[in-house]
Amino acid sequence: MKNTILETNLDGLDILLRYPKSGDAKSMCDYINILSKEKTYITWQGEKLKLKDEEKYLNDQLERIKNKETVQLLIFVNNKLSGISSIDLGKRIQSHIGNFGISIAKEFRGKGLGKLLMKNVLDQATTNIKDLKIITLEVFAENKRAMSIYENFGFKKYGKLPDGNKYRGKYVDDILMYKTI
Repeated sequence: MKNTILETNLDGLDILLRYPKSGDAKSMCDYINILSKEKTYITWQGEKLKLKDEEKYLNDQLERIKNKETVQLLIFVNNKLSGISSIDLGKRIQSHIGNFGISIAKEFRGKGLGKLLMKNVLDQATTNIKDLKIITLEVFAENKRAMSIYENFGFKKYGKLPDGNKYRGKYVDDILMYKTI
């Protein structure tokens, strides 16, 4: 599997889409901490991630990528980490189900980078994770834009956990979606 998936120029932006490398932990940690501080639609809501924890996470992900249990892609815009997406295969009785996640830096939302990243992570997962049959995701009910994009990629709603997420001081529903491969 090659490390670089795509290099292109989009609307004057130099785009690099690639798998993570062992030296990426610091930029990944900084990126997540910016999103956490923003309190966007992710599980981190103001907490600060420590570099040693991100290094451990990254090492685990690199091992899972090598074992074809995970696909993770990073998108760089003008050499700055600007998005991360992954599909992580479940274990044991759910080893045919991958869980999808994606995030894009605030300044690049609405420019098509999320769709580009999502398309490529889905393509890489269907190619590289042989037992993958179903992809699931969770989305904040208030994130209508993301839900619309997921539906355009073939995801369907299959459940709702009322008040499943505490977001900016209030509880919001957690929408569950899936896509078969």
